[in-house]
Amino acid sequence: MFSTRDKIKEYVEFFAQKPDAKCLIFKNMNYKPVGVSIVMRYHYDINGVEVTYDKWYVECFKDAVAYGLPGTEHHNKLVKGSGVNVCSKKSAPYVFYGKEAEEIIDACEVNRDIESLIILSHNTVVK
Repeated sequence: MFSTRDKIKEYVEFFAQKPDAKCLIFKNMNYKPVGVSIVMRYHYDINGVEVTYDKWYVECFKDAVAYGLPGTEHHNKLVKGSGVNVCSKKSAPYVFYGKEAEEIIDACEVNRDIESLIILSHNTVVK
């Protein structure tokens, strides 16, 4: 029998892959950079269900690795101790960890050029 938690996870994984799921990525100022890595917050609005998580990000990752810069080992990983937060008006908020969190992240990021979204918003000057 599926619990409400299982249902909301399946719902998010299915609808996150649709092109109309809204994605917002911005620098999370609550974390200090580690070497060249910074924390980015990923926020998705998937048919009224909000999915949020924090991941480490290194701009120009391949170049940073080639130069042996510190902090590159964190790139593209969830912030340690954090998970994927899923909030809906119809159910209680849930936090997913480990394999479940990875599955949700994979569903959210599939067929999206996340790198371009980050660099586009990171380099935009707001007047």
